[in-house]
Amino acid sequence: MLLLKRQQKKVFEEEDNLILQALDYQQNGDYVNARKIYHTLYEQSQKKVYLTEDAGLAFVLGDPDARDLILQGIQKYPEEKNFNRLLVGQLVKEKRYEEAEKEILKLIEYDKTVQHLSIAGNLYLQMKEYDLALKYFESAYKQEQSEDLLLNIVELLYRFLGRKDDAVAYLETYANVEGCGEHACFKLIEIYGRDRNVQGLIATYKKLYKEQPTDEIAKKIVELMLYTKDIKGATHFLEKTGLNQDMLIQIYATQKKFTEAYALAEKLYEESKNLDYLGKMAIYEYELNKTKLTPEILQSISKKFEEVTGLLKDSVYMNYYGYLLIDHDIDVPKGIRLVQDALALEPNSPYYLDSLAWGLFKQGKCEEAYAIMKYFGDNVIEEEVNAHIEAIKKCLKEKKPQ
Repeated sequence: MLLLKRQQKKVFEEEDNLILQALDYQQNGDYVNARKIYHTLYEQSQKKVYLTEDAGLAFVLGDPDARDLILQGIQKYPEEKNFNRLLVGQLVKEKRYEEAEKEILKLIEYDKTVQHLSIAGNLYLQMKEYDLALKYFESAYKQEQSEDLLLNIVELLYRFLGRKDDAVAYLETYANVEGCGEHACFKLIEIYGRDRNVQGLIATYKKLYKEQPTDEIAKKIVELMLYTKDIKGATHFLEKTGLNQDMLIQIYATQKKFTEAYALAEKLYEESKNLDYLGKMAIYEYELNKTKLTPEILQSISKKFEEVTGLLKDSVYMNYYGYLLIDHDIDVPKGIRLVQDALALEPNSPYYLDSLAWGLFKQGKCEEAYAIMKYFGDNVIEEEVNAHIEAIKKCLKEKKPQ
């Protein structure tokens, strides 16, 4: 009797160490060695939990003795349904679907748990019995509104049963009640994207944005709004969220709201000291005052451009400043040099070529100016460019000998 007690104590002392080793192997994904330890633990202790682990890992590893271990567990521990569930999985692996069906239906009769109903759904999906698969997934979903079950239902409805509207309804209901989760809104976006349902995309991205307020999602929302020409909605969204202010400036400028554009550019420049915003301020100040350009305003604009073009090699600002100097006869030679610098970066820009031609015209070099402008042909839309062409043509006529 004393010897037996000593042996039991020795087994349990070893048991603790072995359990820790097995858990460590499992956490590191070494299921082969973990399984060996559980097998040893079961042989020594005959505890159900170790046979369960041994059989489960054998199943995962696809070991040939998995089936025997599972059947051993069913026979020895009939109340432990983990073995029955493993048997269903093993039968599916062996493509013995009818036997697997009998086993899972027995389990469902015993207990209609989410787990059992989900296993049945997956089995019927494997069997391509899509209506039956849907039935069991929906039964499980009534008990537990998990995202995994939702996606199984949506996949069946959308991909296999052709019931797209029902799939969308499931996703929208889940998103409205439970939120976007990890995948629900992205699945909706995928479906709406395929159908080119822009309003659906906007609504879904807005739901997603509430949970993940990032610049990337905000940009998607605004781009889609602009695609549908909802300028007011895009502007309001960006003003309200305070995100993607660069896009908001662009919208203001496109809509010729130069007061708002200037104020926002000034705010961003003060915060960041980024010269790009100072350059934008110069452009918007010019556009705001086009009809009332006093020497003081021109000086204010020039000062900003001078600072920007002295440090930034940006063709837009170089051309804009150069044209200003040319058009207002402030410093035509310097203006031409700035425009030429812009053309060095973008040689084929029609706007920069027009600026250069206008500078040459201002210097009385009408032939050189016309040599540039004649390549524009008859397809000129901008009134200002047309006015330049007419002025250059007039100059040529006046210079021709009578």
